[in-house]
Amino acid sequence: MSPDIILVRPGTSFDDYRVTEQPLFAKRHIRLVCVGAGATGLEVAYKAERFLQDVEIQIYEKNNDVGGTWLENRYPGCTCDIPSHSYQFPWARNSNWTQFYSSSEEIWRYFKSVAIKFGLEKYVKFEHKIKTAKWNEERGVWDLTVQAPDGSKFLDHCEILVNGSGVLNAWKYPNIQGLDTFKGKLMHSANWEHGMDFKENTVAVIGGGSSAVQIIPSLQPDVKKLIPFLRSPVWITTGFGAKFAGPGGTNFTYSNEQKKTFNEDPEHYNQYCRELEGELNKRFTLMHLKSKDQASSRNLVASIMNEQLNNDTRLVKHLVPEFALGCRRMTPGSGYLQSLTKSNVDVITEDVVRLTEHGVVDASGTEHKVDVVVCATGFDTSFTPHFECIGRGGKSLKEQFGDFPKGYLGIMAENFPNLFLLIGPNGPASHASLLPILEWHTRYMFQMVTKLQEENIKCFDPKKEAIHDFYNHTHELMKRLVWSSACRSWFKNGKTHGPVTAIWPGSRLHYFEVMKKVRYEDLNITYRSNNRFQFMGNGYTETEIDKDGNAVWYFDDPFVST
Repeated sequence: MSPDIILVRPGTSFDDYRVTEQPLFAKRHIRLVCVGAGATGLEVAYKAERFLQDVEIQIYEKNNDVGGTWLENRYPGCTCDIPSHSYQFPWARNSNWTQFYSSSEEIWRYFKSVAIKFGLEKYVKFEHKIKTAKWNEERGVWDLTVQAPDGSKFLDHCEILVNGSGVLNAWKYPNIQGLDTFKGKLMHSANWEHGMDFKENTVAVIGGGSSAVQIIPSLQPDVKKLIPFLRSPVWITTGFGAKFAGPGGTNFTYSNEQKKTFNEDPEHYNQYCRELEGELNKRFTLMHLKSKDQASSRNLVASIMNEQLNNDTRLVKHLVPEFALGCRRMTPGSGYLQSLTKSNVDVITEDVVRLTEHGVVDASGTEHKVDVVVCATGFDTSFTPHFECIGRGGKSLKEQFGDFPKGYLGIMAENFPNLFLLIGPNGPASHASLLPILEWHTRYMFQMVTKLQEENIKCFDPKKEAIHDFYNHTHELMKRLVWSSACRSWFKNGKTHGPVTAIWPGSRLHYFEVMKKVRYEDLNITYRSNNRFQFMGNGYTETEIDKDGNAVWYFDDPFVST
């Protein structure tokens, strides 16, 4: 007998391994919980019905309805800067948008109609808040503590946890002394009090970002006096897809004739949507610091801003930025700069130091008496979920991310297995419409979910070295891009100088290409047994067990048949 031949005798033990009596790639039942019933929650629910099997879906939503940010943000003038016909799901197009750039209310109505049309609300428990999520290493699940509408708490669990609560979701008041001292009306742009009558009031607006740019021209005609505190300059531009917008990139209302054509001629409407979407994919060259496109566009926008400010030397000097065009998100501001020149507007370029009982004190020590203070001061942009999230080894996501969050491809984080962030650090947060981006996030995630089900996998989490390499590549590339320019931006978590924590290192199309396939070599894969091939089962496939299965399917494979 050859010494290389090993006889396998009956009863031989192979590390106590036993075959599982199931066919190859049998999917195990798992549970997926999504936090938030905004765009992400609706996307996940709709696609799960069509692309996943044996996956139980549960969405927890803190509000009393779907819609996320478009349900919450209803301040005067709140409008999306993305064209309506791009800010929609590709699988649920709306040919009846009222305006080129839609209001928050119309966008919310769209999301609500999608939820009703496709029966997605059955997956949602409204007015339920995730309080804690803790990774259970032994069971390979997330243990969740959920607060019900009556304040009581209960436990839930899931193999897959999706944070779909959004980046610009957790609004916050600024860190200013005296907020609790002020005796007038105090409100935040993301928590607007409807029905408020501003006539005969002096109103202060703190903040100069996109919300303030929309609020200020909306309030200006109706108030006795408006005092905007504009600490930092911002580029005021046309919205995305301005080539298709009204004169000068302005908003416009679609005529009945246009909407009729969209409805009656699907090919025409499809082509319109495709051309508009294509236009949004042509902006990346502009984002290069030394590009001709950047230089010419910056000069043009600066000239337009000067003109809209009536060439007011003081305002031009303070409000026209010196940093690169796009360092902060370029903000469309129809009528904004013009409103700052009106007689009832007093622009303050100093920082706000504190609030008193009756006013706002700036850095020069001047107190400005006001009746109302509107804080358009943004959100917590740390990419940390609003719930406590504890991962492998007791790691806190909030502490791990800190001021400079690091993640993997904008979708996962080290030490947090089976947690998907839609979107996470260095995702495409400023790459035109978010909805097509969510499609690719979801597609990527579903590839991993299916593999987990089929191959007896307990969990995935990105390798430390993969995150390190992605971080280095991202920030090396950022050196040549406008987002690294010196400006205070939420893209850098409110910092003036980097790192850039919110931007994908490439174009929109670059992102889509990268996310086509999962790079499993970048992931730690933990199996549910000590044999990674247990998924191979008893030697049968599901096709041959199915009496209607195609037993010669391989003849039809494109590689074989071509």
